[in-house]
Amino acid sequence: MIDIETLTRLKMMRLSGMAEYFENLADTTTAATPSGPELVKQAVDWEYERRRDSKLHRLRRQAGLAQPGADIADLKAMPGRAVDTELIARLAIGSYLVKRQDVILQGPTGAGKTYVACALANKACQQYRKVLYLSAGELFDRITIAERTGDKKRCLDVLVKVELLIIDLCRYRDYADQGRGRVDVAGLEGVGLSA
Repeated sequence: MIDIETLTRLKMMRLSGMAEYFENLADTTTAATPSGPELVKQAVDWEYERRRDSKLHRLRRQAGLAQPGADIADLKAMPGRAVDTELIARLAIGSYLVKRQDVILQGPTGAGKTYVACALANKACQQYRKVLYLSAGELFDRITIAERTGDKKRCLDVLVKVELLIIDLCRYRDYADQGRGRVDVAGLEGVGLSA
């Protein structure tokens, strides 16, 4: 249907989704070929979806999540663990990001803080927001190295441009006396998500 030169030009113009659509169209043998406007609409839709999928994949990869497969839908209150699922569902909408509020997840080791943080981060990526996951040690190392190399401003600029910054404070403090098995979620003013 479309010659190789046109397909090459589409790819050179970074419209590889459209090129892929036309290649697939040429491979299919259907009796009903779409009309001109319908053909263009389908090609544009194909390109649009390919770009959205590509952006989502890139955002998830750049986020560097500790648990990239974490999903809000998989959160369940397990015996001995109290999770406010209504609050988690409200957080999944992402209004705290628009309002530039912090979320602090607290609980003992193994309560699921990192999983909840990564699930919220995945949801933010699905909303096409920039996310970055760092352990506290990685964050301090980045800032220390940036100070020593004279790149502190650039380092901080990168952190500020992230819409959701997750700082995992592994072994932050002992929660043995604070209701073992409970994950508390508190909204505070500011920017980011801390776990």
